[in-house]
Amino acid sequence: MKTRNMEGPLETAVRLLARRELTEMELRLKLQHKEFSRSEVDETLEKLREKGYIDDERAAQRTIEKLLTDKRHGVRGITEKLRQRGLKVTGEQIRENCSEEEEWLIALELVNKHFSTLDVTVFPRLARFLTNRGFSSGILRRLADECRKHQY
Repeated sequence: MKTRNMEGPLETAVRLLARRELTEMELRLKLQHKEFSRSEVDETLEKLREKGYIDDERAAQRTIEKLLTDKRHGVRGITEKLRQRGLKVTGEQIRENCSEEEEWLIALELVNKHFSTLDVTVFPRLARFLTNRGFSSGILRRLADECRKHQY
């Protein structure tokens, strides 16, 4: 019986994928970290792609769905999270799953959850909060309008 330190790249990759879905970039980095050669890693990734064990398009769609369900990020924030996982997805592709109105509702839900008041005095904090979560300037403008309505 092989021990973990005697596993080949394919066995290591399958064991890693059994834990959670990884993108090709994430799996490549993990295998390289385990000091497999570039050719071994390339060959392993090719086999896994052929078998359907890694599929970056599927991973991107699942990640988008999960992040939209979590309701904690705007379109720019989701795009950045995908980029960090090595997935090349545009804001337009995410917009197919989340309209600007849906993004606005997510932003309002977050603001209502984390802030007790909605007025001009707290707008700078609200804006930073939403900007850090990847909400667009259009959403921030709408929020500024809402804050002005509650000013008096």
